[in-house]
Amino acid sequence: MAPTKAELSLLINPLVPEAVQHNNRVLSSLHSLTAFLLGLSAGILALQSTAGFAFYFAGTVLVSALFHVMILKRSSGAGAGAYFPGSSGGEIEGQVSMEGTAVRLQKGGKKGGYILRRGGWRDVWFGGGVLSEALSGFVLGWAGVGGVLR
Repeated sequence: MAPTKAELSLLINPLVPEAVQHNNRVLSSLHSLTAFLLGLSAGILALQSTAGFAFYFAGTVLVSALFHVMILKRSSGAGAGAYFPGSSGGEIEGQVSMEGTAVRLQKGGKKGGYILRRGGWRDVWFGGGVLSEALSGFVLGWAGVGGVLR
């Protein structure tokens, strides 16, 4: 039976599960810490209701953008797919061709180039508990400092 496109993608550029777990832990720690610090800042600034949550989402977008830029620079333009599998389970974008025993990736009609994984950016922007763990840390810091200062 011929291998699927996802299996060929992982043969060309494998993702080590331990490395992916480490990357997810680092991302989760980054989002949790910054969310708590944003909560402390929102409490100190005495932001209430919608203004506080807008502050959280603006701060989260800023931190995710800076982290994404750092990933782009570190991966020489390959993007978040170099470190995160994305939503497609690690499938690589482009045309995978089998020539004898060699497996090659063609992207945009050219051989070689960057190996891009679909949806890797989603892990950076929405992964790490942005809407669950980090949000609860934000609310905890926000309510704690806001209650102490009043």
